[in-house]
Amino acid sequence: MTLAVNHVDAGDVVLRKAHDADREGLMEIMTDPDVRAYIGGPRPRNDVERFLDERGTHAATAAAGAFVVAEKSSDRFAGTMTLDYRHSDLPGHVTPGGGELELSYVFRRDSWGKGWAHRAALALLGAAAAELSDRPVLVATQSANARSVKLLRRLGFEPVSTFFQFDAEQILATAPLQRFATDQPRG
Repeated sequence: MTLAVNHVDAGDVVLRKAHDADREGLMEIMTDPDVRAYIGGPRPRNDVERFLDERGTHAATAAAGAFVVAEKSSDRFAGTMTLDYRHSDLPGHVTPGGGELELSYVFRRDSWGKGWAHRAALALLGAAAAELSDRPVLVATQSANARSVKLLRRLGFEPVSTFFQFDAEQILATAPLQRFATDQPRG
């Protein structure tokens, strides 16, 4: 990913790189059964602690396009959001050979229902549209994850297919990146 931006303002939240104070929030989104219900289940706390000890908290967002979403007023960790290329070996693509951009996000339970994921996604996709040429952006989520399905539709992603992964039906939705350019109407 060649996205150069490292900080994106999204109103009452910001997208930024991880720092040490984010450790507990990262632990929570990786180990909370409710948060992980539709994304493979909780990871063992010891495994997450070992990863963070060995690689550092900053490793969670070291890649271009990977961010912590934090409440602007307190800088408190709310979740993570990533815009990266979907691996060609994964199911669910809209172009031959894959390589489309994929938006993914995970938020703490106490950050659900505040509109933060919506605002953060619009801001990140807008920043990407300013830097990158137009291309499809994908979102893949479990069909049973009603909150995530509602969010992708609110963002303007159109479901195009379903596939099975992680023993569950997944919805694949897409939108053109330039739909999120700042001179375009927002959803």
